[in-house]
Amino acid sequence: MAGKLEPREVKLPEVVEDGERSEGRGQTESSEKTEDLLEMVKKLQKAEGSLEPQIEDLINRIHELQQAKEKSSEELGEAQALWEALRRDLDSLNGEKVHLEEVLSRKQGIYQPFHPHCQRKAEEAQRLPMEEQLEDLIGPHKDLWEFHMLKRRLAWEIRALQSSKEQLLFE
Repeated sequence: MAGKLEPREVKLPEVVEDGERSEGRGQTESSEKTEDLLEMVKKLQKAEGSLEPQIEDLINRIHELQQAKEKSSEELGEAQALWEALRRDLDSLNGEKVHLEEVLSRKQGIYQPFHPHCQRKAEEAQRLPMEEQLEDLIGPHKDLWEFHMLKRRLAWEIRALQSSKEQLLFE
């Protein structure tokens, strides 16, 4: 290669997050792309020395991408672990909800026969103060009526006694 080499445009493979692919396929494609990049770098290293700074940049970029991939994989693992823990918590809470609904249903079944009795007691509790007020209002009137009736009865008995007395005196 006697002539001056012109820089070639090198397309880097697209970086796709692990969450967008299945793990097995994504890792295989990623490792294939990494190998392709390394081969390309080796070919470029064999070329003229003027390309060395670009090769260094490519190598640095490859290392950065590998580190980013490792970090993404680690974050994905953490996210999956968190998701699994949250799913277990949700399952546990759903189980507890079902259990509590069963307990509520049983207790409602137990208390169902007592409901009319409790309702009558509540109505009675509301009625008692009104009955007491009514009794307080009626009491003086009742006493007055009884007094009036007693007065009439006494007047009748007095007349009856006087009549009996007159008959006894007349005899």
